[in-house]
Amino acid sequence: MPRVSVDHRSASKAEYQKFRQKYPSTTVTWEEFINIIYTFNENLKTYILETGEKTKIPGGLGDVAISKKKRKRTKIDPSGNTRINLAVDWAKSKELGKRVYIMNYHTEGYAFWWRWFKKNARFQHSKLWYFRATRVSSRTLAHYIKTDPKYQHIYRDWGKAF
Repeated sequence: MPRVSVDHRSASKAEYQKFRQKYPSTTVTWEEFINIIYTFNENLKTYILETGEKTKIPGGLGDVAISKKKRKRTKIDPSGNTRINLAVDWAKSKELGKRVYIMNYHTEGYAFWWRWFKKNARFQHSKLWYFRATRVSSRTLAHYIKTDPKYQHIYRDWGKAF
């Protein structure tokens, strides 16, 4: 799939050109620029994964942390019907021919995810934006939780988003 013509990535050629215009006396090459951005992002991700702390994103973009919450197994919808409120394991469901739910027994029923606190963001219309962690970051979080039980306890429930 081709990339969209409007590129909002911080590691784009357009951002490098803006950087060069703002700081013309610097001698940072394109490769060094990319390396700095990717190294910073990797270190920020590792810090959040290792400490479980809420961390400010530079540029007034708000805070990011890893949140956990115990899922309620059932939920009553507005019409009064009770429904199961768990994620479906579609691979096992297809294999067994019946719906199988992910119970998260290995985490005592908790679900974990990356969370952006847009309340602390300092730009207009932040409510119109959303945050989705990269696949690598989400898989790394899952790896941390599955390999060492201490990480299940350092992450916390951060409450409501707003």
